[in-house]
Amino acid sequence: MKVVNYATYVRDRGRVDASRAEHQAYADALREHDRLVMGGPLLEDGGRAQGVLLVYDVASNEEAETLAQSDPFFLKGAIADYRLSEWTVLNSNVESLAAALVPTNRRVARKEPVASGVKPVDMEAHAARTYVNYARYVSDRSRVERVRPAHRSYARTIEANGKLIMAGSLSDDWGELFIYRAQSKDEAMSLVLDDPYHAEGIFEAYVLSEWRLFGLNAGLIRGR
Repeated sequence: MKVVNYATYVRDRGRVDASRAEHQAYADALREHDRLVMGGPLLEDGGRAQGVLLVYDVASNEEAETLAQSDPFFLKGAIADYRLSEWTVLNSNVESLAAALVPTNRRVARKEPVASGVKPVDMEAHAARTYVNYARYVSDRSRVERVRPAHRSYARTIEANGKLIMAGSLSDDWGELFIYRAQSKDEAMSLVLDDPYHAEGIFEAYVLSEWRLFGLNAGLIRGR
């Protein structure tokens, strides 16, 4: 089973920074042992990391809880809050996901001084980026079921257009997680706003964030 860990950082950035290297080593080990499908930081609009999204491949919710609480981020007090939800993936494009993987040498912003009068070049200014929509449904499940066929038709359309990488329902059908590929947050937001779930008021709440994919075990997706 796939379980999403959607976590937010504490305000004390020192705790986050101090435990980041250990967290990354822990995540690498989980991927090598086929326990972590993918993961990476969630960004604020200014580009600063505000949390992390991890997807585990586990046998039970209890195992996912153990993995989450064994993470150095959690052990060293860098996590303010997290939620674990089983994720039933309905749409997936493994090739697009692999293409979104951030190379190791581009995971940290460059800090070299720039010559006076020279504007630094943003190598990713025109590159497609990855965005996550973490959405909660309204409590009236009959409304969700009524709109679901139109929503799924829409999802198939944007998947065919290369805009939807992965999507699926979260635990007990309380919400849904979408992974988009877009040139900007505005474009990603348009994908949310055009969704019948949004137009019909099915999204009670949602958070759209840029997501930097730092690690991927594609075999765990293909083998689901």
